[in-house]
Amino acid sequence: MGPFASFVAFDLETTGLDDQKDEIVEIAGVKFTIDQERDSVTGEPKNNGKYKQVTLDTFESFIKPNMHMPEETSKINGITDDMLVDAPSAEEVLPAFAKFCGLSTILIAHNASFDAKFLNTAMCKGDMLLPQNPILDSLQMSRKILPEAKVHKLGVLAKRFRRELTIKLDDEALHRALYDCEILRDVFLSLLRKQFMLEDLKMSNFMKAVEQVHGQPLQLKSMNFA
Repeated sequence: MGPFASFVAFDLETTGLDDQKDEIVEIAGVKFTIDQERDSVTGEPKNNGKYKQVTLDTFESFIKPNMHMPEETSKINGITDDMLVDAPSAEEVLPAFAKFCGLSTILIAHNASFDAKFLNTAMCKGDMLLPQNPILDSLQMSRKILPEAKVHKLGVLAKRFRRELTIKLDDEALHRALYDCEILRDVFLSLLRKQFMLEDLKMSNFMKAVEQVHGQPLQLKSMNFA
């Protein structure tokens, strides 16, 4: 069987909700792929059609903004001015994140339009080269795959798939970027298991298969701030 698709589950923390006025203060990503379940003794793939995630790398960094952290935002994500005072700039961090993602991964975010909008604006303001990776919205996928669910928040989905998580569920850790990425990775995989066969997750098949559920992926676009 050919290589499986690889992904980066990513998440941002920001000073607020307006990408034109607010700024990114933290970014994280978990790069992973999938693999067939394997025999614990021989290491050979099992022919049961089941699969698991394989984490390849992680990325995490604060970003020093050109503004103070609003108190109401700090109460949500726990990030304060003191935590950001020695952080690198967006011009240092965001190109490093793009390099971490690479050219062949598929990006995933929960409510991806928010994260993509902030990332797009920040990179264009800094005249940075935009990654062209497709971006999938796990929120949109959840609404399609789990139409019976009344709430599709990441924390709620994590509780729904609690038995499939590979990390401990910790409500207090939500809204910190790397932890949210790890939860997102596991929730995304649980959604895939409900909809896709192992064959669908081959690199050559995945985007065609997922677009039947998700529709066209998001993509970053150039913006002129001159």
